[in-house]
Amino acid sequence: MGAGRQVSISLDAVRDKNVMQLKKLNIALFPVCYNDKYYVDALASGDFTKLAYYSDICVGAIACRLEKKEHGAVHVYIMTLGVLAPYRGLGHWYKAVESCS
Repeated sequence: MGAGRQVSISLDAVRDKNVMQLKKLNIALFPVCYNDKYYVDALASGDFTKLAYYSDICVGAIACRLEKKEHGAVHVYIMTLGVLAPYRGLGHWYKAVESCS
């Protein structure tokens, strides 16, 4: 898992059946307790909220919410983006952000 080594990161959408993984990651990563609205917004964003897996281990997540603007425009707001410390610096986390564009 050293720096510069190619690794395989897979992404999966957050759904009702795996939202607990997002909750557990948030507890491990952030010094904040997120309320139910955070998770409702994350689930409502569809493909804009993802869990990141390294060898079938959930190691990170990007959680977004959709914001409706004037004239029907919708913006994507990144609420959280986090990776467990041992898996940072692997060089492929931009994949999670790119998946939301």
